[in-house]
Amino acid sequence: MASGGSVMGMEGMKYWIGTVEDRGTGQFCGEKDELKIGRCKVRIHGHHTEDKSVLPTSKLPWSMVETPITSASMSGCGHSPSGIVEGTKVRGYFMDGDGKQIPVVSATFPHVAQCGGSGEGSPGSGAKANG
Repeated sequence: MASGGSVMGMEGMKYWIGTVEDRGTGQFCGEKDELKIGRCKVRIHGHHTEDKSVLPTSKLPWSMVETPITSASMSGCGHSPSGIVEGTKVRGYFMDGDGKQIPVVSATFPHVAQCGGSGEGSPGSGAKANG
């Protein structure tokens, strides 16, 4: 093994939890995932400020999304990691460890979105969201 270099995981993984703010469509921050590989913008809790006037969504780094080993994930082959939407809670890690510049999404957390107001399907409205 070469000396002086960093090997992912050798000094412990740097895990994080965050919220997806843009899935690379350009709809929310005006930036598209030009590589078209399913990257998204994630605000990482405790690492990025929650104040969007200080750190707007467009300035968040692109996060790669892991896919299962049943997907080739290259050259248009395999599955698309398109299940993630804005507001999805995710777990990930920094591929570059302490550098914390290369975030990778590795999982999603199930959760119920908080709806505002008293419209149909919102909490406390008595309406069922799915019929």
